[in-house]
Amino acid sequence: MKERCAPFAAVLLLAACSSESASDLPPDLLATDSEFIAVPRTLDSHAESARQSSNAPAVIAQTGTQNFYLAIRKDSLGARWFLSAYTKQWFPGDVLQGLADFSLGTRVVSFRAQNDKLFLFDASNQFKASAVEDPTLVLEAWPVVHSAAFDSLPNSDRYVLVDPSAGLNQFGVTGDLFADPLLAAWGSVPLDVGLAFLQNFRKLGDGATFEEVFTGVSDWGYGPLSVWGTLGMTLRRYAEGAGFEPAPDPGVPYYFPSDRRLIPETGDAVEANPVKFNVHEGMKPIEVEVGEGAFRAQADFPDVDVLGAFERGVESWNDVFGFPVLEVSFVHSDAVPDDDKNFVLVDYPNPTPFAFADFRANPNNGEVRGMSVYFGGGFFGVLANFADDAPPAAAVARAKQPLHALSWGGMPAHRPACVYSTPEFDRPRSLEADESLTASEKATRYLQHVVAHEVGHTLGLRHNFAGSLEPPSSSVMDYLDDLSDAVALSEPGSYDRDAIRYLYGLSSDAPSNHPFCTDEELTSNPTCQTFDSGADPLYDWWAPYYALVASLIFDGSVDASVLDEYFLNQVLEFARDKGFVPAAERVDAVAIALDRAAVPMSDADAADPAITATANVIAGKVLRRLVLDDPSLRGTMTDDPTDPGAIALVAEQAGRMLRNEDGVRTFALRCTAVDTLKKLQASGAFLELRASRGALAEALTSGDVPSDEIPYVDDLVARIDAALAPYFE
Repeated sequence: MKERCAPFAAVLLLAACSSESASDLPPDLLATDSEFIAVPRTLDSHAESARQSSNAPAVIAQTGTQNFYLAIRKDSLGARWFLSAYTKQWFPGDVLQGLADFSLGTRVVSFRAQNDKLFLFDASNQFKASAVEDPTLVLEAWPVVHSAAFDSLPNSDRYVLVDPSAGLNQFGVTGDLFADPLLAAWGSVPLDVGLAFLQNFRKLGDGATFEEVFTGVSDWGYGPLSVWGTLGMTLRRYAEGAGFEPAPDPGVPYYFPSDRRLIPETGDAVEANPVKFNVHEGMKPIEVEVGEGAFRAQADFPDVDVLGAFERGVESWNDVFGFPVLEVSFVHSDAVPDDDKNFVLVDYPNPTPFAFADFRANPNNGEVRGMSVYFGGGFFGVLANFADDAPPAAAVARAKQPLHALSWGGMPAHRPACVYSTPEFDRPRSLEADESLTASEKATRYLQHVVAHEVGHTLGLRHNFAGSLEPPSSSVMDYLDDLSDAVALSEPGSYDRDAIRYLYGLSSDAPSNHPFCTDEELTSNPTCQTFDSGADPLYDWWAPYYALVASLIFDGSVDASVLDEYFLNQVLEFARDKGFVPAAERVDAVAIALDRAAVPMSDADAADPAITATANVIAGKVLRRLVLDDPSLRGTMTDDPTDPGAIALVAEQAGRMLRNEDGVRTFALRCTAVDTLKKLQASGAFLELRASRGALAEALTSGDVPSDEIPYVDDLVARIDAALAPYFE
């Protein structure tokens, strides 16, 4: 830390030079019964001069009347408090790295003073293993401040004066930012806070909130990195909503879980409740503030009902509940609100290409205490791609113009991440047989779809990537690649309705009558994928799009490298399947991927040198991606194929390419075929290698190999011999 002299030393001076006199403190400062009071402290002018001369970033040192110590009423120390933190700013990386504008979590804490420190202890139910094993966890320690000016105030003996900016700053909220507070199942990226500065204190009805501007060091595995940021810190009295009933675990991951806790008397077993708001008929609706960016977007897109899209995207969930639960208000502010607000940040015109949702929940029972949505301005870049519907008779297939990449990036890192990208190509689909929409209506519905998706997360719903198996989708929590699907599903779908009503106790029927899968199944189930469509996605979605891209490659319109970007991995996921689709689909996926590059090529294709060159490139790419490429290149499903039929087809095609049965195969491809057959480690592949070795040797002996190719065929034979000696590993 000492080597980082310029910015760090400047802030250290600010902390060391702070002082106050009796004239700085109002005599009636402690006359209230407030549990938290900000006690002003001034900054020595020499400290500010030192900051300016060192060019220390303003984000880590701010001067003015906001500087304060925190006075906490002594009779409140033993009470339980919610301690929440929200990252309002982060540098470097900000929201583009998923490090700003999201909640770090909520802890339940209590206070005790000792040895000139105020200790923060975990006061949740998360760590009690038994009546005997009930550890006391120290989370943080804030130094007690001794001030003659403060001590001279009336009622000062009722308070303890502390400096939260000078604590350890290494507990679960501001320290190990991405650690599960119990078991750290998703790993931990520690942040060692070096210095912190307090500002913007504000009293709440049940506590107080303030900002902690910090600087420190974090290590993401690439070496220490200096970071700066601003946390919104909130202390609110612990309470559970009147009449709130924790939702039981349904056994299927329809919902986000609360932070986990040990189940007493079970050893190391843990439990968690699905998160949900405390809602009931006749309640005052939860106010959701939508920020200033929505007004800027409305001004720039006057033909699109931007404000209506945000309002309906939030409030459409009221139709699911059957009574008002959420109510939108538009505010003329870009400030990031504090813990007592529910809000949507609209970051327009910044072209940030994603949105994400977050919630703040009681770790003891899963009760959601607040929600937020970040809505990046990049979504508005999609609106230009919508056009008025043509009459049905005039509808024709079309290729869309390239779009900016959009993604919905995730919940806090201890929850599943969320990425939603726009398609490069779109196919028209009738939304309803008797409905025709204008471009403006489509744009409005699209924005509404995005907002509804994010609000669904805050209500407790996880993704349902199987929604598209009920076309266009049964769930707004799906990722819909086709813009027309998103437009068609601008409000919660049938799965969403059933899932919400079950979670909130409005129905006893779980949403099990709908196909469901979520993030964990992306690595194992080819029908549980993002950005697909259709009841039979291999044939309804991936095959037609793959054929379109392949035709563009064969026509010379695009390079074969685009297969890495468009649909090769998704098609081959069906070849890698281990039981979710019929065996015939695993075999068909291999054939679909090879397309016109399979052996034998048609006579017309084989007679065209440009097409044969392309076919060799595609065939080599498919063989490598199936079994030779590093798993990191294979997309979400990375295992080698295990289906006997799929392996047999790969082996047969690789063998025929190796033997060059259609006379157009390059030696590079034939080498790849040898390596593929070796990697398959299957009897059929072994026999293909032996048959190919015999055919090539016979061709050399009979003189059927042109003289200029003999050295290359010799090399192939040697390569086969090496693969066969031995073959099975």
